[in-house]
Amino acid sequence: MRILKFISAFVGTALVLGVVVIGLNWTAFNTFLENREAFMEGSDWVPKTESLRGLTEYIEQNPQNVSVASIVLEHPDSTIFYEADTPRTMGALSNIFLMTAYAIEMESGDLNPEELISVNDIDKYVLPQIDNSVHADAITFAEEKGWVQNGEISVQDAFVLLSHFNDPALSDYLWWKLEPFDWDGLMDQFGLESTDTPLPFSGIYLTISESVSNQFIDELISDWDERSKSEFRDYVIQQSNEFTTDSTIREELTKEFEDDRLGRSFMEERDAMELFPKATARDLTTFLEQIYTQENISSRASERILNWLRSPYSDRSEIQRDFTDYGALFDNRMGLLNGVDFGTLVYTGETKFQAIIFDNLPIGFWFHMSGNHMHQDFQQRLIYDPALIDLMEQVSLSDNQERSEIN
Repeated sequence: MRILKFISAFVGTALVLGVVVIGLNWTAFNTFLENREAFMEGSDWVPKTESLRGLTEYIEQNPQNVSVASIVLEHPDSTIFYEADTPRTMGALSNIFLMTAYAIEMESGDLNPEELISVNDIDKYVLPQIDNSVHADAITFAEEKGWVQNGEISVQDAFVLLSHFNDPALSDYLWWKLEPFDWDGLMDQFGLESTDTPLPFSGIYLTISESVSNQFIDELISDWDERSKSEFRDYVIQQSNEFTTDSTIREELTKEFEDDRLGRSFMEERDAMELFPKATARDLTTFLEQIYTQENISSRASERILNWLRSPYSDRSEIQRDFTDYGALFDNRMGLLNGVDFGTLVYTGETKFQAIIFDNLPIGFWFHMSGNHMHQDFQQRLIYDPALIDLMEQVSLSDNQERSEIN
């Protein structure tokens, strides 16, 4: 009898706890149920990639998902190129071109770096459930640093903040503030033939949302593949503009995003990254090298950009241990992990420029890499770790040999 009472009490308590836990976290629980298949994608690679050696094996066996470009300034023959000419999704890496555009405009006197902008005006570009916490954390960080005074922040500090958080709302505000701007001219200035121009993130996310497109993702991608890049660009810009200027449209879309975010599964959202602006790892790396060496750009504009990239890493002991100079921009969104960085080694004084892009990753494997910040660790170590450098040189050499045999 006591056993029955104990079992009844145990089961009853478990049921109550289950109802409470699931009730309080219904959205998360429902998200898990809807994406349980996605969580299994790439799970076979999780135990194999607990080390960076294991990650190089993944890179070697999955060239469709990874591009690597690594250039040594002092020794061009030590360059590593792996799938470096494959266009891949930039995500927030496109902010480096926004930084460059502003730095050039500031140097010419067309923009004042100390001009104050309203935080409330930036808030207009926030899409519900799209990096809201990133935006909130960014503003809190800026307030704690004293960059926000009376609800305003300078353009200069806004870019320092952008380098720390990659806040899409802030990026969109700065993108629109610059308009009209000759983005094609900027790409031509640096000889970037395989790089798309930046677009407002709000417009892209609205474009891929189910509520706006009313299409399956594969249909949406197929439709836009058949149309020109300029058409897509104009449409994305229009979506962003309507969201921020038309109160009726804004109210309707805000409710849609609050209720169901993009209306997409994890795998659909990952696939939709195909529509984001792209670049090749080679283009990104050579662009960063030009900025660093002040080729096709003034010394003052160059230094402003590099200082923005340095800012998040300037007081990190683990960075100072290996580098006398380091700057980077990383991104992390569904199925996408990437980064551009430059670093000068303490030991040799050599400087490297790098771009690494993991895109269209299996969702389960992406969660594994994302949670451990593996792509950042891998990218930084590829500057200074001889063993990892040797492994990637072998992977690159093998890939190049296979390409030669095919051709």
